[in-house]
Amino acid sequence: MSSTTIPILRYRDAGAAIDWLCRAFGFQVFLRVDGGPGVEHARLTLEKNMVMLASIGRKGGLEQRFRTPDMAGGVTQCILMTVTSPDRIYESAVAAGARIIDEIADFEFGGRMFSCEDIESHVWTFSSNDPWKKLW
Repeated sequence: MSSTTIPILRYRDAGAAIDWLCRAFGFQVFLRVDGGPGVEHARLTLEKNMVMLASIGRKGGLEQRFRTPDMAGGVTQCILMTVTSPDRIYESAVAAGARIIDEIADFEFGGRMFSCEDIESHVWTFSSNDPWKKLW
């Protein structure tokens, strides 16, 4: 089973964020539309996961509500990606300079996981735990 919930993020420098997310976490660019002052829309994939992102400041009612973590004074959400090898992603994230919040470790509910911040302080958690598996 897979989820169709897709996080939507905004970055001050979405182009640099895309490059970094691909290098650090192994995302692939599924779609990228440049326009305006930066990236108009992008879709990145990692295994069965997808995120959408763009540059902050686009026009529209929804767009005016977005804040980057530094604009908000901290994070307001965290993105969890279920992946086959969080250890591999951890190593590439460290090499790319990710700020590690929680080191890679066995998770109390199964699998392995770690949490980190990207170059604009969005928080990411990568886990091999199956969130669809009932615990009790």
